[in-house]
Amino acid sequence: MSSETALPSPAQDEAAGRPAPAAPAASSGTAQRTDIQGLRAIAVLAVVAVHVGLSSVTGGFVGVDVFFAISGFLITQQLLRQVERDGTVSLLGFYARRARRILPAATLVLLATCGYAAWQLGFLRTRTIVTDAIWSAGFAANIRFARLQTDYFAADLPPSPLQHFWSLAVEEQFYLLWPLVVLVCALLVRRARRRPKPARRPPEARRWIVASVIVLTLASLAWSAHMTSGDPEAAYFSPFTRAWELGLGALAALAIRDGHVQDATARWRAQALSLAGLFLIGCACLQFNDATPFPGTPALVPVLGSVFILVAGTLWRGPTIVNRLLSVRPLRILGDWSYSLYLWHFPLLVLPQIQAGHPLAWWVKALLLVAALGLAAASYHVVEQPFRRAGRLRFPRLPVLLYPVTLALVLGGGWGANAWATAAADDGYHPAITLAGESSDPSGTPSSGAPSPSATPVEPDHTLDLLRASVTAAEKNQPIPSTLHPKLEDLASDKEDVGDCDYLAGSRKLCLRGDPDGDKTLVLLGDSHARHWIPAFDTIARRAHYKAYYLVMPQCVASLVTPDVVHGTDPFTDCPAFHTWAVAQVKRLHPDLLVISSRPVTGGVHDSRGRHTDSATVSKAAYDGYVGLLHAVTPSAGRTVWIRDVPALPEDPGTCLSTHHTLKSCLFPPDAGQQAGADLEMKAAKAAGAATLDMDDRFCWKGECPTVVGSTVTHRDVQHMTTAYAASLAQPLGTRLGLW
Repeated sequence: MSSETALPSPAQDEAAGRPAPAAPAASSGTAQRTDIQGLRAIAVLAVVAVHVGLSSVTGGFVGVDVFFAISGFLITQQLLRQVERDGTVSLLGFYARRARRILPAATLVLLATCGYAAWQLGFLRTRTIVTDAIWSAGFAANIRFARLQTDYFAADLPPSPLQHFWSLAVEEQFYLLWPLVVLVCALLVRRARRRPKPARRPPEARRWIVASVIVLTLASLAWSAHMTSGDPEAAYFSPFTRAWELGLGALAALAIRDGHVQDATARWRAQALSLAGLFLIGCACLQFNDATPFPGTPALVPVLGSVFILVAGTLWRGPTIVNRLLSVRPLRILGDWSYSLYLWHFPLLVLPQIQAGHPLAWWVKALLLVAALGLAAASYHVVEQPFRRAGRLRFPRLPVLLYPVTLALVLGGGWGANAWATAAADDGYHPAITLAGESSDPSGTPSSGAPSPSATPVEPDHTLDLLRASVTAAEKNQPIPSTLHPKLEDLASDKEDVGDCDYLAGSRKLCLRGDPDGDKTLVLLGDSHARHWIPAFDTIARRAHYKAYYLVMPQCVASLVTPDVVHGTDPFTDCPAFHTWAVAQVKRLHPDLLVISSRPVTGGVHDSRGRHTDSATVSKAAYDGYVGLLHAVTPSAGRTVWIRDVPALPEDPGTCLSTHHTLKSCLFPPDAGQQAGADLEMKAAKAAGAATLDMDDRFCWKGECPTVVGSTVTHRDVQHMTTAYAASLAQPLGTRLGLW
C-alpha cells in the first residue's frame, strides 16, 4: 500500500517525566525521563523524512508506532499512580488534562489550514479540506480516511493536508476507553476488599489491569494480523488494529514497580535492552517500505524497540549509551516541539504542492521544513505551554469544555472558509462555449486495417471544431462556464463502471458489455488509461453490434514488465499475473477487434536483478514489453489497434478550475514526459505490426490543451479523462476505428 494512503502523527502525553499538575510527583523510577523526549524526536524526524520523500528512510512511517508505545506507557503510569493513591480514577480530571495538552495546538492548525485553503485553493479543495477538518476536530479522522481509502484514481492528487490527524484520532479513541478499563478494575478491587472475612488476600488493582491489558493486546494483535492480510488500507487506520501498540506500552508501565532493586547486572541489562531497542527502530525505518504488510506483525519491530528503551530507562537510573544519545539537548528540544512539529509540517508540505499543481523541488521542501520548525517552536511556547499551565488554576477540570468549544470553532471556521471560497468563485453566470454553425469532421482511419461499416446511423461529429473553439475562447481569456459537466465537486468520484470485473480488487471473471446479441467481439486491454475509454466503447459496441469485454487493471501497464507500484518504489507483483490471465482470455475470445491503451512506463522496472531506474534501461524494458505483449495477443485477434495515450496535464484540472475565473488560466501545453512515453508506445506498436490511432487532436490544438471543451471538463485528474468527455468521443473514435 501507499505510504500516501498511511500518514502517521505523534500524539503527545505529558512531557516525559514531568507530571501533570493534577498528578502526584513521579517516583524516582520515572522522574525526568529525558531519553523519552529524545525518542519522540527520533520518531518525528522519521515521519518528516518519509513525508519529504527521503529515499533512505522508506519506513519512516513507523514513527507513529513509536508514539503509540510512548503514549501507552506514560498514560498508564499516570493512571496507576492515581489508582494507588486514591483507589480510583478521576475521568473528568484525566480528560481535562488531555484537552489542555492536545486541543489548543490541533485547533490552531485546523483553522489555519482551512483559512489558507479558502484564500488560495478555491472552493473545490476548500470544501474537501473543511470536511476533513471537521472529522479531525471530532477525533474521527481515521474513520474518514479509512472510508475514503484513497485509490489509484486519486493518486495523481496530493493527499489531504490533514490526513496525518488520523493517528491523533486513534490515540484519543484509546484515551476515551483505557481510563474506563482502569477505573472498572479499581472499582472491582475496592468491592472485593469490602467483602467480610475474605478467604484470601484481596487482589491488587494492578493485577486486574495487567490481565485486562494482556487480553486486549493479544486480541488486537491477532485482529491486526488478520485485517492487514485482507484489507490493509482499513487496517492501517483502525483503532482495533492499533490498540495493541499502546497496549504493549501499557504493559511496560505495569511491569515496573517503584523501589525495585538495581543490582550490579541491571546496568548491563539496561545497556543491552536499550541498544536492541534502538537497533529495531532503526531497522524498521531503513528497511520497511510501501510493500511491508502494515501494521500487522511487522509493527512489532518498532513497537518492541520502543518498549525496550522505555523499560531500560527504569531498570537502571544511571545513564546508558542510548540514554546519553537520546538526552542530548537538540533532541530534547525537538522532543518538546515534536507534537507541534508534526501538526504543522504536513500541511506546510501539502498545501503549496496543491497550489503549485506539481511536486515541489527539494529546496522548496527544505525551506518549508524550516518554516514548520519555526511554527512548531512558536506553537509550543505560545499555545501548548500556556494552556498546560492553565491546569494550576482554581478549576483544573474546566478545560474539559475545550472539546465542544474546539468542535464549534472548527465548524464555524469551516463554514466561513467555505463561504469565502464560494463567494470568491461566484462572479455571475457565464455560458458554455458553442459553435456558430455545423462543420464536418476531417478524421481518418487507423494507420492499418480495413473499415467495417455499420448500418446504424450516427450523429454528425463536432468535437474537433468545439475543441478549437474552446482553445480560442481560452486564448481570449473568456470566463469559465458556470455549468460544467461533470460538476467539479464530482470529479473525484467520476470513475468508469466495470461492474463485477474490478481486476485490481482481485476479480478474474469476464463481464459481457456492449451488444449481448452481437456477432462480433471487441476486447479492450490495458490499465486505467484504457479503462477511461469505457464510456466511448460502450456506445461504440452497442451501435456497431459488438460484444465487448474490458480487460483493464489500473496500475498495470500494457507492457510485459513488472513496474513500480504507483507513487512507490516497490514491484507491482500482481501485474505480471494479470498479464498472463489477460493474454489467456484474448486467446480464448479471439476478438474481431482488440484495442490496447496504457500509460507509458515510468519510474522503475523490476527483474531478477532488482529495480532499475536508469531512463535508457527503463525505456528499453518498456519497449520490449510492449512488443512482447503485442506478439502474444495479435495472432488471436482479427485486428489490433493501439490507441495513443491521451495528453496529460501539468496541473490538476479540478483545483485549477475552482481557483481561477478564466479559461486561459487552465489552458496548458501537454506534459512533455508523457508525450515522449506515448511516442515510444506508438513506435513499439508499429514495430509489432499493430495499427495505431492518435486521438490527441481531440485534446489539444496548436500545442494548447484546454481543461474545458464546450462545457465538459476533459480530465478528472492530470492523466484520466472524465466519463462525460470520453462518451463525447465515441463518434470520432468509432469512425477512426472504421466501425461505421
